[in-house]
Amino acid sequence: MPYVNRNSEGKIIKLLDAPSGSDSEWLELGQVEVMEFLQKLNNKVELKESLLSSDGEMVRVVEDLVDMLMEKQVFVFTELPEAVQDKLNKRKKLRHDVNALSNLIGDDDNVL
Repeated sequence: MPYVNRNSEGKIIKLLDAPSGSDSEWLELGQVEVMEFLQKLNNKVELKESLLSSDGEMVRVVEDLVDMLMEKQVFVFTELPEAVQDKLNKRKKLRHDVNALSNLIGDDDNVL
């Protein structure tokens, strides 16, 4: 390892254990190009993980924003599409149920 495939600009686009056709080229693992590709790949994975973890936070922001806009009477809940209403209602019920369970089971309880 590694065999590499390059794009039309000569940049590495894939690392392989074995050649995959005539366009595969063998490089030493320690070569600068291979190391740079691996670093970019690692950064890409980290960025995707960060984006994914922020999705849950953004969901809560959107829920709070919808609640605030309804409180200020900017719009009425029933003006939202039915699918959106259903999703928001399900999330609100889940959050209520989780909070109710948290109140029943204190931090000091040893429940496994």
